[in-house]
Amino acid sequence: MTGFEIQLSTDASSPVMVSPQGELPEYGQIWVWDLLYARIMHELGEAQEASALREQLELWAVNMSSKIYQPFDHVRTKGHLNLDETLRLGEVTGPAERVRLTVDAATGELPQVRLETEATDLPPAMRARLVLALGQYFIEGNDLFARELPIHILAFRKYYADVGPAGDPESLEEAPLFAVRKALEYFQSATRSSG
Repeated sequence: MTGFEIQLSTDASSPVMVSPQGELPEYGQIWVWDLLYARIMHELGEAQEASALREQLELWAVNMSSKIYQPFDHVRTKGHLNLDETLRLGEVTGPAERVRLTVDAATGELPQVRLETEATDLPPAMRARLVLALGQYFIEGNDLFARELPIHILAFRKYYADVGPAGDPESLEEAPLFAVRKALEYFQSATRSSG
């Protein structure tokens, strides 16, 4: 079993601490992020925080999608890899909510993402920050994840617009699968056209 402990403050200006627990292969990071995003979007439903999170991620993805083949050192120095201009990773200042994200993967089955919190109910804004924080954590350590993420986000946008809303129970598994398929199609097509 692998997972992450994420510490967030109710103060949105405080850094967020992401601590890995166990090993997660780099290629598995996009799966875990997709599953978390689908779960949070499902839980938020029609809340204003859900539409704000979608809008923020989709705007970032549209801007970043044209840069995925540029040298990442240049892209990083220009700030294009920041999912949120106000989000910083680091030691949390002040009181913090601890969220444990656990990834269970049985052989031959899709991984499952579970969230455990000390709070009885994590506020919607903090749920949205979980998605941003884990995404930023993966981006900072894995260029492959950073290259794939914009395509996955745009695939989620298509799923939620054309297939079914995030509030549908099927979206928990179907939206991440759709994102993986669309990203695979995109990168295969890009490889064929460049070869």
